[in-house]
Amino acid sequence: MENNRRSFFKGLAAFASGVVAAKVASYTPKKEEPKEEVFVPSTLTITHEGEQYHPLVVKKTDADKMEFKQPTIGGALTIDHYKATIRKADI
Repeated sequence: MENNRRSFFKGLAAFASGVVAAKVASYTPKKEEPKEEVFVPSTLTITHEGEQYHPLVVKKTDADKMEFKQPTIGGALTIDHYKATIRKADI
């Protein structure tokens, strides 16, 4: 009987301390990650189904590097190819 009571109060204390810790954690301010600067050019628009859209312009990062592919030889002309990459904007 004594062991059951002791384990009950140990469990209750663990639960109460978890609730208090969660409440204290909710009061601490969250550190915001820096967002990318986003620009919208007014001279360039894209028309799709009768609606005009502005493209987003963001600063190029290391993730935006293009990968070089094998050159294509067409007669006397050599064409270099690059594989384009797409990444999600942090906005």
